[in-house]
Amino acid sequence: MSMDEYPILFIDADEDDHTIFKQALAELAIPNPVLVFSNAQTALDYLIATQELPFLIISEISMPGMNGLELRRQIEQDPNLRRKSTPFIFMTHPVVDYLVDEAYELTIQGLFEKKTAFQDWKNQLGAIIAYWNECKHPKRFAR
Repeated sequence: MSMDEYPILFIDADEDDHTIFKQALAELAIPNPVLVFSNAQTALDYLIATQELPFLIISEISMPGMNGLELRRQIEQDPNLRRKSTPFIFMTHPVVDYLVDEAYELTIQGLFEKKTAFQDWKNQLGAIIAYWNECKHPKRFAR
């Protein structure tokens, strides 16, 4: 399976951010399928049920119901989800010091503040995805 067949998951309660995220990936010509979730519980249910290995999880921290921190905690506590070794990144606004500390305690792979200008957000996403395309990572080696 080639890297561009792995889905990118985007979890955010803000529907406008869904649109911006999908538009940015389209303009960047990112070939990966994009799965968008409006809440963390639905994303967790998907992750538990699927056999797919997501390429990347990008989540907002602040969401109604289960927040992004709790989602990450649930993934870390599930042996099957941990074994998938999916890079987990927070893209959030606003960035608050204590949330940064708490997020990194959960062994995330990055935390970024959402950019306000579309071009800046697109550039940020492009850099994140380019990094993970180059990174050697468990579960992604051709065997």
